[in-house]
Amino acid sequence: MEFKTFGVNLAKARIAKGLSQYELSLRIGKSTNYIHRVEIGDVNISLKSLLGICKALEIDPCELFRT
Repeated sequence: MEFKTFGVNLAKARIAKGLSQYELSLRIGKSTNYIHRVEIGDVNISLKSLLGICKALEIDPCELFRT
């Protein structure tokens, strides 16, 4: 899987929950720029960040890996 596909899935899940990048960044303790870079496929995130994002979005991690 490409980082871009993961990022697109993250953006879709975030928007479906009605959250802005800013709101998600506050929930996980990362910068808005970090969220943006993940969503455009520019960052390889850590497992800790992945789990934090999934908890904040109330989704299962596998949802972000779908192609």
